[in-house]
Amino acid sequence: MDHVEFDREPPANLTTMVMAYGGWIDAGQAATGALRHLVRDLSATRLARIDPEQFFVLTQERPEVRLRADGERDIHWPKSEFFAWHPGNGRDGLLLFCGPEPHQKWRTYTKAFLDVAERCGVRRIVSLGALLAGAPHTRPIRVTGRSSDPAWRSVLEAWGIYRRPTYEGPTGISTIVLDAAERRGISHLGLMGQAPHYLQNNENPAAIHALLTYVARLLHLSPDMSHFAEAIKDFRTQCDKAVARDRATREHVRKLEQEYDAEVGEERPPLPGGELDSEKLMQELEEFLRKQREGGTEGR
Repeated sequence: MDHVEFDREPPANLTTMVMAYGGWIDAGQAATGALRHLVRDLSATRLARIDPEQFFVLTQERPEVRLRADGERDIHWPKSEFFAWHPGNGRDGLLLFCGPEPHQKWRTYTKAFLDVAERCGVRRIVSLGALLAGAPHTRPIRVTGRSSDPAWRSVLEAWGIYRRPTYEGPTGISTIVLDAAERRGISHLGLMGQAPHYLQNNENPAAIHALLTYVARLLHLSPDMSHFAEAIKDFRTQCDKAVARDRATREHVRKLEQEYDAEVGEERPPLPGGELDSEKLMQELEEFLRKQREGGTEGR
């Protein structure tokens, strides 16, 4: 397969993919942070990597030199990696992907990416992202979702987080990948977190936790989240200290809090976990996809 190196023969029953790209759509490193947490928690093993040579300008996404324990040096190239996880008991597994947004040849990159997905049996993709927004660090992270698939859209609507896409303008690689995936008959769902715009360069554990919570609920996973409470508390304490040093910033955050609270008061609260049979909705999605595939075969 062009531009992809496999560590071993790929399985064909990784029916769901979760992907996250670093860069423009990874505010607070929330998307890649959530993906890396899943890889570690599930003990997922690397399956394949995309060769960076064709897709990255290496003066922008530079290789790194690192020292080994013996004092010798290794060169680490930009990592665009696929990981595989199998739950056991003959059930279908997950394909996980994390990497920086490529700089060039997006159509070639997208084909290579989706060829891997199809070879592994992927039938649906969950995309994680986060944008900088007018959101205060003192409030819970907002997460919104979108999907063109009716069953998945029902899940998002029941949770109170579905938003119809209205954005027009420059876009990122995840949009290109998902558009091409839909044309291949692969359904997709996107989860988007909102990180405070005045904390652009900070890893945001609250945003990572928010995305993890939704993707775990969606896919019936139970990752260990025990360390997040302390990490979020420490993060907010540091943010409070930084904001307190500047009067203009304090006033700006106070205004964002007022706007946030006003919007929350107008929104319909999401359903508690026990009020939605998401497993039944996912079964309906599988049936929907099966009928689509059979219909497409009969029409050829």
